[in-house]
Amino acid sequence: MSESPYHGVASIAGATSIAAARARRRQRRRRAFTLIEMLTTVAILIIVLGLMVSLARYVRRRSAEELTRRILVNLHSAMLDYVQQNPQQGAPGFEPLIDPRDPKAPDEVSLQRTALNNNRQFVQFFRAQKGLPGKAFRDLPLSIYDEATVRDAWGTPIVFMGAMHRQIGMAPGNEWFFFSAGPDRQYLTRDDNQYSYEAIGAADRR
Repeated sequence: MSESPYHGVASIAGATSIAAARARRRQRRRRAFTLIEMLTTVAILIIVLGLMVSLARYVRRRSAEELTRRILVNLHSAMLDYVQQNPQQGAPGFEPLIDPRDPKAPDEVSLQRTALNNNRQFVQFFRAQKGLPGKAFRDLPLSIYDEATVRDAWGTPIVFMGAMHRQIGMAPGNEWFFFSAGPDRQYLTRDDNQYSYEAIGAADRR
């Protein structure tokens, strides 16, 4: 008995369906693999972006620290020139950041006001001395020095200290010094404060 033509058509159709099903499964597998690749790529990009942000913050902080050290070195050098030219007078006195007769340290808000007064006084003093403004304030942008105040890279007034203070800093030999409140803008947190005597020492070692 001869085979029905319909049987052959059915066989072909069945084979075609099986092949199509296999193709769909392969396509789903390829689609799933592409999704994994995409997620992996996104994860790598996130990691790289995080590293770039961390690096940018580090570079920005290092740049701010370098600028502040340069300001402190210039101020210290200018004051040292004045003291050497006027040995009888010594370093001038400005409004102290902390009253040495008061055992208690004032709060940071009060210190900010006193620091600004101290800053304005020594800036005015330098501007009145022949040749010193160019040494103390040379090459400083307007955001740092506006001819009335000089600030650190974080925008806080730099302070002149006539002598050491246990809550602020202690220069070798109880000498005068300039200092910056540092990145946290707090004068009493000594961990990140920057001092002119340290900046001078670092510059001399280079």
